[in-house]
Amino acid sequence: MTLSGRLALSAPPAYVAVEGHGQAGVSGWAGPWPVLEQWWDRERARRIARMQIAGADGRAWLLAIEHGRWWAEAQYG
Repeated sequence: MTLSGRLALSAPPAYVAVEGHGQAGVSGWAGPWPVLEQWWDRERARRIARMQIAGADGRAWLLAIEHGRWWAEAQYG
């Protein structure tokens, strides 16, 4: 799944796979939301997007993307 510069997903998320946690189907999702971190400091500023994923296995994830790379920032369940 990719994210355009206008925050459009290439497709709705169908599954979530996080290294060390296996894979699960997606039962719901919200986002993505743009985040401009440390905007006041040109050298440290970064533009990312976050979204929430609810897995069919009962776990929920907060995912982030930057420069086309997704990672999990937090997990519940």
